[in-house]
Amino acid sequence: MSAAVSVKKPVELRMAGLRALNDALGYDGAQEFLNLSFGGSGDFTKERHEQPEPSHEEAIAEIMRLQNERAGIAVAKARNAR
Repeated sequence: MSAAVSVKKPVELRMAGLRALNDALGYDGAQEFLNLSFGGSGDFTKERHEQPEPSHEEAIAEIMRLQNERAGIAVAKARNAR
């Protein structure tokens, strides 16, 4: 067993965990483990064709909504940091 990894941020913990899985199981084994543990249900390949494609206008509106949401979060974090 290897030594514990000291991490401070969630993204660092996630990356350390993925590295550990890859080291222990190899790429294919790690991917299979993640699919078994966190995979959804159903057949994505089949189901993706059953959902309508958004129009260009809908896609642009969603991108703008997400950008505005992220900008709002950044502003709130900046205010809280003061």
